[in-house]
Amino acid sequence: MSSEIEIAEVDEKGKIVLPYKVREKIGIHPYDKLIMGVKNNTLILTKQKRSVFDLQLKEVTSSTLKKALIFERSIDKAGKDFQSSYYSNH
Repeated sequence: MSSEIEIAEVDEKGKIVLPYKVREKIGIHPYDKLIMGVKNNTLILTKQKRSVFDLQLKEVTSSTLKKALIFERSIDKAGKDFQSSYYSNH
């Protein structure tokens, strides 16, 4: 397994732009989700498996895909809202 070193800079808002070579090698695309963790003071990023809608990209029209992604995001937001309210009440 070969490893290449790339440098990413953190901006004033804490955002990191992944270098093109890294995104290309791993296959990261806009709106992909990354799983993030820390182990032994090391940041670990793993690409989350794509959704069913992404896997069927060639078979889905762009308007249907857009609706599916909006629906997926609304589910994510609902989950985050639930977590937030649950933990603030407990």
